[in-house]
Order: sequence, then C-alpha cells, then structure tokens
Amino acid sequence: MITLHYESRFGLARGAVCINGLPHLYAEGYEFNQSLTMVNVRSVARLKSKAGGLAFLALADGSEAVLDVPQEVFAKLTEGTALEVEIIAESRVEKLARARLIGPATGEPRRISPVQSLKDRLLARAAELGEHVESIVDFDVLDAAEDAALNPSEPLPGGGYLSVERTRALIACDVDSAGGEGITTPKAFAKACNERAVSDIGRRLRLSGLAGLIVIDLIGKRHDAGRLHSLLRAGFGPEADKLILGPVGKFGTLEFVRPWGATPLMDTIRSPIRAAHLLLREAVKRAGGAPGRLLTLRAPAAVLDIIRPLLAASHDPLSAIIRLEAAVQHEVVII
Repeated sequence: MITLHYESRFGLARGAVCINGLPHLYAEGYEFNQSLTMVNVRSVARLKSKAGGLAFLALADGSEAVLDVPQEVFAKLTEGTALEVEIIAESRVEKLARARLIGPATGEPRRISPVQSLKDRLLARAAELGEHVESIVDFDVLDAAEDAALNPSEPLPGGGYLSVERTRALIACDVDSAGGEGITTPKAFAKACNERAVSDIGRRLRLSGLAGLIVIDLIGKRHDAGRLHSLLRAGFGPEADKLILGPVGKFGTLEFVRPWGATPLMDTIRSPIRAAHLLLREAVKRAGGAPGRLLTLRAPAAVLDIIRPLLAASHDPLSAIIRLEAAVQHEVVII
C-alpha cells in the first residue's frame, strides 16, 4: 500500500510517501518552487565560463550550475552560447547543481519546464514505486518521515542496527548485530542482519537523499555476493538500473555508487527557508492551544524576510493574528 501524507500552509509544504507504513520519500519547502536548479527542470541557460575542464552555466533565475558533457563536446562549447539543459543533481554542501546538455538553444535564458507543486512532484516520484497512491494526512507520519530523513541510522526489523553516516568522500554504512530475535546461532543472525540491511539501504538513501559512493561494512567476511546484490537491487526498485555495483571485498565491505539527485534534507537544516517553515509550523501548534490570541514570531531578519511575503499572500486565518519581531533566537510568543 502506497500512501501520500501532505500538508501545506502559508505557501510552504511538506510531504511523505510511505509503502506499507514505512517512509520512502520526504520533501519540504515552497509549495510552488520557482527554482531552476531542481531535479528534472529544463531551461535555456548561458554558458558562463569554462575552467579546469568544467563548464559553468548561468541560469535565468540568477543561479549557477555545472554542465556535464564529454570532453569532445566540452572543447566545442563557446562562452556566451545559449544551451537547453536539464538539472540532473541539485546543489548540496559546497557543490553546485549539475545539468546535462539537451542541445543548442536560441533566445534569452528562460524556464521551459512548467512549475509543479511539491505535491505533484512527490506524486510523480511515488508513481515510479507503484501504481496506486492513496492520499491521506497523518501528521505523526510526516514527523516520523522527517526525523528519518534527517537521521537514517535506525534499528533493523527483527534485530540488528544499520548506521548510515555521511563523510566528505562517501556514505559509510555499518551493520551491527545488536538485539536479535528468533535466531539461534550467531552466524545465522549475522547473515539475517546483513540481508535486512542490504534490502533496506535503498529506502534509507532515497528518503534521506544521500548518494555517491556507498560503502556497507557487513558483519563477517565471507558472503554470497550474488544474493546480496540481488537484494540490494530489489530494495532500490526502479532505480536499480542507475546503480554501479562493486564486488564484495575480502574484508566484508559491499560498495556501490548511487547518482546524486535531490538535495539531502540534512543540507538544508540551517537554511532560512527551513527555519521559516519550522517557525510557522510551531505557530500553528501554539495557536491551536490558545485560540484568538495574538502570536509574535521572533527570528533573525533573513528568516522574517521569507515569512513576511508568505503571510501577506496567504488567506490563512492565522495570518491576521501573527506579528513579526527581529531577534537572534527563533521563538513563538503568545500575547
């Protein structure tokens, strides 16, 4: 069973896609995001510069992206040329968004793809995981999916633990055999933990947005590589064909590459837009316990600059009772 849990207020939204109760996708931000650096967005851009074997694009909204092209194509590109491109990987910490070349273009830089709501984008991704998606709203499920997207290290069902940690070079995963249930021998339990971890890593990476080189430190050193690869591919579903699988190493590590796509939620944790979203969500909760009372939202100027136009454009009844006040800390005060 595939379910979509979604909420939107003040022009900001968040949503989670679950399969049989487990979160597989989570996204949040503007309900209608105009950014040209989102995955699958097509636009006409200008080739801004070439340096060190890299081609840099100037997009119509003022953002930049790196163009992925073979060297023989790179050599023929001329600065200032108009190109039609599609974003294949969003920006992340210290990394620009990446785009693929569709072909030459004419005219000024502009958007080609229509602007989609966050809900429609989630539904499109959910459709890749199954045929029927049921839309319901459970705020506890949304909160749990958000927590799991920020913290992909969790226990494995039936015992064991899968730790997923991001480093500068790779995503390091460790399988631990703590807390077994129903397994009589350590060897059988270790095998079960490894198989559960390999089966679930695709869901956790999809949910958190983590990608690149993935290294899983399995329990033990002798493994059925064919079995583990099969479980890994099954766990990724339709995304499996994009993976590059490596052999199981002699020290018990399974390595593979997952291409980067959406920005990991953990990369946005200190962004003003996320701070604005969290503050407004807190205001909604506080207003429910004190109906009719005025609310003051205190936050740094960068956060208030995001909230102010959202309130002005919103027909939400809470907009009329919210006041904004510059402060160092984020806080909701009931008056």
